Amino acid sequence: MVFRPPFITQIDGSKCQWTNCGCAAHAMAANRHRKGIDPRNHHGWPPAPSEIRSRISPYSCGGTSLDDNEAALIHLYEVNLAVKYDVPWGSFRSLIVAGRGAVVSIRYSVVHGTRFDASPNFYGNHGIYVNERRSDGSYLVGDPLANGRRGLPKGWQWWPGDLLRRAAEAYPGTNPGTINASFTRDTEA
Repeated sequence: MVFRPPFITQIDGSKCQWTNCGCAAHAMAANRHRKGIDPRNHHGWPPAPSEIRSRISPYSCGGTSLDDNEAALIHLYEVNLAVKYDVPWGSFRSLIVAGRGAVVSIRYSVVHGTRFDASPNFYGNHGIYVNERRSDGSYLVGDPLANGRRGLPKGWQWWPGDLLRRAAEAYPGTNPGTINASFTRDTEA
């Protein structure tokens, strides 16, 4: 059974909650990377989006990058994810199947109008966490916007592989056929 970290929403009441998708997705990834255990008995465990955000930019609520979040995870939790740009889709799929989780940069406009749309008025850049893949080709996604407000999706969702791929390939600056992601260590070896 693949380790599944607790779902974390970005909508936590903090001042930057509407731009903390990357921080929330990376909090889930850090928890997966450590299989839920903090070897240092860190006072801030489990990882929290607001703590990650404070490390990146305590006074500003702009978007964050994979690299920003990676640096915060290293400093706060000694979690060193593998940040990779322009990863071929087949390689991404193989890494997930092999036992890694991943934070994936997507364009939310691709998700708009589907049953997985957790924010119908949002069309921009977004960070999600992918935990595992099923044999039917769907991926277990932790969308930090999916907190169930107004009857919208809540928590973990099995997204079709083609939806995830299209959303990831649509992220600005991504080369065709590739995606940008931060991978956890292989926790299922």
